[in-house]
Amino acid sequence: MQKDSRPTDVHSGPSQGAIDQFVTGMAAFWQPVARSEDVTEHAIHPVELLGKPIALARLDGVLTAVLDVCRHYQARLSLGEIATIDGKQAIQCPYHGWAYGHGGACVRIPQFPEGRKIPPAAAVPSFLVAETLGLVWVCLTDRPIFDLPAFPEYEDPAFRVVTLDEDVPSKTASTRMIMGTLDDTHFPWVHEGILGERDKPAPPDHTVARDGSVLKVSYETMQPASLSSGGTTGADVGIRYDNEVHMPNVIRLAKDTPSGRYIVWLATCPVDHKTCRNFWTFARDYDLDPAQDEAYRAFSTHVRQQDKPIIESQRPWLLPPFWTQIEMPLRPGDLPIIEYQKWLEELGVGGEI
Repeated sequence: MQKDSRPTDVHSGPSQGAIDQFVTGMAAFWQPVARSEDVTEHAIHPVELLGKPIALARLDGVLTAVLDVCRHYQARLSLGEIATIDGKQAIQCPYHGWAYGHGGACVRIPQFPEGRKIPPAAAVPSFLVAETLGLVWVCLTDRPIFDLPAFPEYEDPAFRVVTLDEDVPSKTASTRMIMGTLDDTHFPWVHEGILGERDKPAPPDHTVARDGSVLKVSYETMQPASLSSGGTTGADVGIRYDNEVHMPNVIRLAKDTPSGRYIVWLATCPVDHKTCRNFWTFARDYDLDPAQDEAYRAFSTHVRQQDKPIIESQRPWLLPPFWTQIEMPLRPGDLPIIEYQKWLEELGVGGEI
């Protein structure tokens, strides 16, 4: 009898090669690391991205991102303070007072005698940093593969915008988070009575296409009436979804409902290969009373809590390559996530195990 060669040990986790490939691949894209409002003046804000500790600060009002490790004896710079050196702000290490300006250049070593020149090697690595859509974004390489994502409803006065932050990072890969948000065939099972019904599990007819850096998915379906689908009671309502994955780490779900348009937008930060921090934003062009925001936030939190334990249970943490046959995606229902995963592998984010 021929031995079945398909892998069966899915709980051992990814290999170091797969982890290295994920980290290297994701490093070449813009990644969301913090809410803009959390990076305040006169304070250093620590974050972690793909295993790297990063210190964010606004030096003289200009955002900067440097490795959160002092060049001297590797103390965390984020434990220090913003100091003024020769009239300019700098990040000052709490251990011996070394200070770093824009670009990570060392601008002060208190132990040096007056007049001694600071060597260029005393600098700490710095990273590309940008600010848009209420978030701070960092890229660990000099040339991001794709531009920052679009979110037209974010600043559209016709929409009411609500944010949802998760205090505790999710114990899953950021690519798993995007895949889980893109996957609509779980709606009847995980979100029964909200986004689907178990006695109506048939998948919709998806249209999937690439457009520049965006994977576009469109389909029509029926959903129970809810805050996100037009009303809170009554029969199922017709919904049209026009979804966009801004590769590889941002997804925008646009729902056209009988009440208007409802947007689910997620930017997920890969803290490391099996942990992510999620930045959720929701927008609606109906029911615009600000007093309703908390109801929509509670609704979104409930849906999110239904997803969280299931996504965190998936193994291995990284998406296994198609060739391993660990996963068993089925067309036509899984077409959107098949195409998402295929593109990830082409971008060098996956492929190893």
